[in-house]
Amino acid sequence: MTERRKIEVSLLIIRLSAAIFLGLWATLKFWRPEWTQNIFRGAYNIGFVEITPAIAYSLGVLQLAIVLAFAIGFQRFWTYGLMMLMSAAGVLGSLDAFGSYWNYPKNLMLTSIPTLGALIALFILRDLDNLWSVSARKSRQQ
Repeated sequence: MTERRKIEVSLLIIRLSAAIFLGLWATLKFWRPEWTQNIFRGAYNIGFVEITPAIAYSLGVLQLAIVLAFAIGFQRFWTYGLMMLMSAAGVLGSLDAFGSYWNYPKNLMLTSIPTLGALIALFILRDLDNLWSVSARKSRQQ
């Protein structure tokens, strides 16, 4: 396997595993909309907007659309950037949990740090992420 192919395979693994991770979080907005309400109120300190189940579902649809576009490598600058920002919002919203990382389930939030790091690396290397990427196919056809 060439070095180029190793990089493409590695970036594909990061892209698909991050899509699964953040995609599962997005689906929780459908199964547990009250969790979205609690997160906005508690973690993000956003109490000036009432997060109704309908808003939680809408956020879930929007996030899933971004995750699916990201997973297939569509519009890499925008989708990779949005995924990175979604992950960063989760990290910033969880900062207080990091202070008591020894307490379950708060310690589960530590998984958001390497996810954000992987998404930052993927954003930087997005032009090399060509394996199973819609945007890469489009640029090769032109």
